[in-house]
Parts: sequence; C-alpha cells; structure tokens
Amino acid sequence: MGIGEKLRRLAGWFCLGMVAIFVLLGYYFGNIRFAPLAGGFLILSAVCLIERGQEQVERNGIYPGTDS
Repeated sequence: MGIGEKLRRLAGWFCLGMVAIFVLLGYYFGNIRFAPLAGGFLILSAVCLIERGQEQVERNGIYPGTDS
C-alpha cells in the first residue's frame, strides 16, 4: 500500500468523522441545515473508502517476447 492509498483512506475516514459531527450538530441544535453538509461528506467518504480493483490490461492476443 503506497502513500497515495494511505492518504486516500485517511481522507475517507476524516470525511466519515465529519459526517458524524454534522449529524450530531443537527441533532443537538434540531436544525435540518446540517443534513446537506453531512450528505456531501458521506458521498466523499464513500468515494475515498471504496476499494478500487486493479485495472486489467487488454492485450488482444499479442504477447511480447514470443518467437514468430
């Protein structure tokens, strides 16, 4: 896991923490205005925390290093 992967995960957990903070603030103050902020950070955390699969390379049957 490279530094970019670690940074992406850290940003995802930070965004998830911000969701919890905005939900609690909305509950405490009884104000719906915190909901769009919490929703936006929820989307950002999902983007950051969803695992990305390895990209597959399409070779079309051409293999380097084979004898012709």
